[in-house]
Amino acid sequence: MWFWRGDYSEGCRGTTDGSLLEPDPQDTGCSDLGFRELYVRWLQYATFLPLFRSHGTDASREVWRFGEVGTPFYDAIVKYIRLRYQLMPYIYSLAAQITLNSYTMLRAIALDFPDDPNTFDLIDQYLFGSALLICPVTKPMYYQRNSIPIRDEPKTRCVYLPLGSRWYDFWTETIHEGGQTNVASALLDTLPIFVREGSIIPMTQVMQYVDEVTDAPYEIRIYRGADARFTIYEDEGDNYNYEQEAFALVSLSWYESCNQLKISSRQGFFSGLVTERQYDIIFISEEGRETKTIIFKGDELLLSSAKPYM
Repeated sequence: MWFWRGDYSEGCRGTTDGSLLEPDPQDTGCSDLGFRELYVRWLQYATFLPLFRSHGTDASREVWRFGEVGTPFYDAIVKYIRLRYQLMPYIYSLAAQITLNSYTMLRAIALDFPDDPNTFDLIDQYLFGSALLICPVTKPMYYQRNSIPIRDEPKTRCVYLPLGSRWYDFWTETIHEGGQTNVASALLDTLPIFVREGSIIPMTQVMQYVDEVTDAPYEIRIYRGADARFTIYEDEGDNYNYEQEAFALVSLSWYESCNQLKISSRQGFFSGLVTERQYDIIFISEEGRETKTIIFKGDELLLSSAKPYM
């Protein structure tokens, strides 16, 4: 269910009542560094929503209005736009699961961790799919409205990591125990994101639009520590032919105990299907990264990591 609350104006303020960012009666415009910071935080949050669209009433949204290349607001905005495109294989596959299996892309944390009562009242964190724990920043840390600097404000955010899993910091790949509150970095260009151990996240290269390079390699990130499964979904991307089963599925299964990745044979077909694609498999663990590259041609493959995970 969607609740449309109308177009937001330029001036906004952060809240902690579950609504994240609310309209403010005073519009100050893009020259206001407080608004620039707010917009960056809005965009970071929106990167991990089903619909990624910068929209508003009389609000400056073009990236070049926020500075130039090499300046903090501009660079932070570009960073998350690029990340959104990199995550398209993951996001599009999640969207398919809504249609195929009645899944939910945005998940209250208690849905996946019902045995952890600390998750029941978490209103400012959520799961984006089963893998990503998203923790939006909901208060200013650098500037108030009218470009007034904020002094001595920690650039951090408290994040509760649910009990029942360990969690990788998306940016540093350090691992943290669940069932505790972690103080995470929340610099201007850093949205706190954590990845559940036992997750598979398919990614691709940065693009200007989603089908700019249809045969681009996939980066398959495997966050080790537990078994993991993910199904990559592909279709023509610009029509309703998927309703006539014009799509393809590739299931990925990671078995932690035997240190092995199984890539299933491709199921299905559609016009324009890329029959051979490079997969850069990245095994992520406490010991660091290990990368293996294969060319997937549609047939089942078994691949082992060279590093047993202790």
